Amino acid sequence: MTVNRSRRGLPATRSIPWAIPSPSRSSGTDTDEVKQDEAIATKRIQRGTPVAHRGQDTDRDILNPASRPALLFHGHPGRITDPTLQHVKVDWVGLEDEPASFAVGFCPTTVDGGWAGPTVPGLAEISEDEFRVRKQRIESGQRPLP
Repeated sequence: MTVNRSRRGLPATRSIPWAIPSPSRSSGTDTDEVKQDEAIATKRIQRGTPVAHRGQDTDRDILNPASRPALLFHGHPGRITDPTLQHVKVDWVGLEDEPASFAVGFCPTTVDGGWAGPTVPGLAEISEDEFRVRKQRIESGQRPLP
């Protein structure tokens, strides 16, 4: 992702390290289009909201080698436990006792002046039904998304 900064006299574009690429889940044909989870709106952040991880699969911040799952998957379900906008925390299904749930937070995009922007790019709001389906998949040893 790039941002146009030319009107400030800075180089025309720059890379944004926190921009999260959406992994391709296409079956390989050009006509297939899979709906990607969209970033949650900042105004929708509240305790208990079901969300999904929009980043890539990672084992970062999972310290117990016996944890199941041993990864925070792309699409992994969880619930917001701390809605502080500077550090939104999520209890991830199956990882409740790991730092990924109680120590790591997600931040919204920022706008001029450092104010919270319109979305939290690392999280997607999902429905209760979708949360339940993804939770069942995790609990049965599968990835949250097919």
